[in-house]
Amino acid sequence: MHIPKLLPIGALLAAREQTQTPAQTSSSSPQPLLARDVPYGVIIEHCTVPGVVALTFDDGPFQYTSQVLDFLGQYGAKATFFVNGDNWSHGIDDSSTPWPATLKRMISEGHQIGSHTWSHVDLTAADSTTRYNQMQQLDVALTNVIGKSPTYMRPPYATCEGGCLADMQQLGYHVINFDVDTKDYLHDTPEDISVAMDTFSAAVGSGGPSSSFLVLSHDVHEQTALALTPYMLDKIYAKGYRAVTVGECLGDAPENWYRSS
Repeated sequence: MHIPKLLPIGALLAAREQTQTPAQTSSSSPQPLLARDVPYGVIIEHCTVPGVVALTFDDGPFQYTSQVLDFLGQYGAKATFFVNGDNWSHGIDDSSTPWPATLKRMISEGHQIGSHTWSHVDLTAADSTTRYNQMQQLDVALTNVIGKSPTYMRPPYATCEGGCLADMQQLGYHVINFDVDTKDYLHDTPEDISVAMDTFSAAVGSGGPSSSFLVLSHDVHEQTALALTPYMLDKIYAKGYRAVTVGECLGDAPENWYRSS
């Protein structure tokens, strides 16, 4: 397993102080900000493309992720996975685990991978050095597996306040939250998952042809994989929507979703 090397604190703080535009690069700063039509320095909660639903899955990869991918494949649907490096699963770039193959499958099947930090840290409560290390460590692990790292991220606990947004902008990340929270993590039993289903159905059922939705769920929960995911896909297509990635729901070209190593 490749252990990511963290930047020294001094280098991180120096990188933070640099001023970067989308056309600038340096050896100690992030690569260029490519997606000029998708904003930086703000929390994005809504899609901008009509008639789509962006299903997002947080906290994986985990043992149920492959079942989520199976259902997405059956429906011809695309989704976004905001992954951690060391949370529900450990060592996502360790070839002795199933996680590298799962991540490669996401990419090969046209899904989007976003960052959810290395170990699910509250970025609002963290200092800048912790934020930078959390983002960099996951970026290195993902680059080890898929050869690139995300330009989209979701903050754990849906919070990115204080200096968090400025740090994410400096690092070149779009910060993505949601406008539909299924709260599936509270209802992960066969008897209770219907609550998450009803939450999703009420939101999507209230929209018209030009509506769009950005939906939070978690591929680390069994009932999300087995019951909620196919239910959401049924509802999406019954309403005439398309299931797409976050990048597509924001009108952003796939080449902007990642930076190369």
